[in-house]
Amino acid sequence: METLALFCAPKHKQMIYLQSDVNELGRKEAVRIARATLKWCERTLGVNRRKKWKLKCYIRKADEDDDTCGEYDCWDNEIYIYWNNCETVRELVQTCIHEWTHQNQPILTKYYKYPGTYSRNPYERAARYAEVKWAPIVWKEIKQTINKPVNK
Repeated sequence: METLALFCAPKHKQMIYLQSDVNELGRKEAVRIARATLKWCERTLGVNRRKKWKLKCYIRKADEDDDTCGEYDCWDNEIYIYWNNCETVRELVQTCIHEWTHQNQPILTKYYKYPGTYSRNPYERAARYAEVKWAPIVWKEIKQTINKPVNK
């Protein structure tokens, strides 16, 4: 009896770029990208060790009436990324960096003491600066992993 050699060929998938539409990619790919970005943030930007609880990150689908891309809960030390509200991969990566930056800031003691508007708050400005600064660098480092063929 002759035996046939079985092998698993890599599954073909589309290339993912910063301008790729997150909702077209779907939940699985969005979660992979967000996790890779958050791991990069942990390695590169560090974790705020002054918090009482270990940082937890959640990547979930937002409610239909909510248009928030992400948020940081300073009381419980939790980051929430709402992947379906991010239009592009760039916005998803930037949201992860933005919220991670807040995790490293003194939110409880200083953020809310700023008397000006949200957009002028120095901690928001720092988070927006970080997302623009780091997003291309993060993508350059994680895109090879994100775009690897998947074996089935």
